[in-house]
Amino acid sequence: MPIDPTSMPDIPPPPGTRILPDIPFGTHERQKLDLYLPDAPIRGVVAYIHGGSWARRDRKIVRAWYMLERGYAVASLGYRLSQHAVFPAQVRDVNAGLALLTRIAPQHGIDMNGLALLGLSAGGHLAALAALATSEPAFGPPPPCRIRAVVDYYGPSNLITLCAGRDSLLSAPVTQLLGQTVFSAPQAAWRASPVAYCNGDSPPFLLIHGEADTVVPITESYNLQAQLEAAGGVARMIHVPDGGHATPNMHTPEINAQIADFIDAHLAG
Repeated sequence: MPIDPTSMPDIPPPPGTRILPDIPFGTHERQKLDLYLPDAPIRGVVAYIHGGSWARRDRKIVRAWYMLERGYAVASLGYRLSQHAVFPAQVRDVNAGLALLTRIAPQHGIDMNGLALLGLSAGGHLAALAALATSEPAFGPPPPCRIRAVVDYYGPSNLITLCAGRDSLLSAPVTQLLGQTVFSAPQAAWRASPVAYCNGDSPPFLLIHGEADTVVPITESYNLQAQLEAAGGVARMIHVPDGGHATPNMHTPEINAQIADFIDAHLAG
């Protein structure tokens, strides 16, 4: 079974955090968000999307508390897993969650002009799609707010190349996500791949990947970086030479600080 970042021990939010849990944006139990507000003036908001091979884990374990310490609200978005509904249900849920967040933001003092997405593994894949595929009708109405920055932590970018290896650990999860194999339906797999939507109007991306990742190869992030830059977008890569998939050395205070600095730089003003 592939490892994902939410398999690490849970860590509670910082003291003083105000928590508004289980805010629904649909009828399914997974279609909810949790909103965390910092004990400080709110500078913006980070929408967090959990990992789990699109089939496990949930929004309750968050790997972005350091953004609360920087003065950002954190909205942890749930989405239907692949056993509940096949793609594109997952990205439709992300977009619906962002629409709800936009509606409720004013009552909590959140300026949606300062919105960033942060996704881990499968969540990185969904964050990239939500930010890039804003003109794809099948993905639902795009967020009614501008996404200013995206942090994509070892997320798949091309489902066809991801499953091309004979020993790919994500072939079965991708098949469950799509409801068919990438080789029987390559067009569907391409439509579910962030690299298909790279464009010059994309928000700035920060990609974080470990060279020793055996679940999602680091080439997935380099491919997305190359496609974004070729289209005229901005993409920066943090390459961790000995980093694996969700290993502790991928989530160090130094990397957290670089993420927070990246979001600060692109959300300022």
